[in-house]
Amino acid sequence: MWHRVRDLSSEQRLAIESLIGRKLQDDEGLSIQPSHILHEAPVGEERSRAYASYLDHLDMLSTRASEIPDPELDAVIDAACDYARHSPSRS
Repeated sequence: MWHRVRDLSSEQRLAIESLIGRKLQDDEGLSIQPSHILHEAPVGEERSRAYASYLDHLDMLSTRASEIPDPELDAVIDAACDYARHSPSRS
């Protein structure tokens, strides 16, 4: 749902400003999209294990990519970025 800040009521504007922690400008717009929280973020030891697993996964990806010549890897990254920027589903 898209809103222009200048079209908000003073109560709506105050509520949103308190949520985002700053004053809104009249020329700004807001995109509001409710979502479900799939699960709570891990804490403590579980968080440490998850982070270590993430780093291990990145190391594995790095090892796999180490045999790809830099120009080829750069071309693949550029193509993926171009696709993400210009994909019809992202407009």
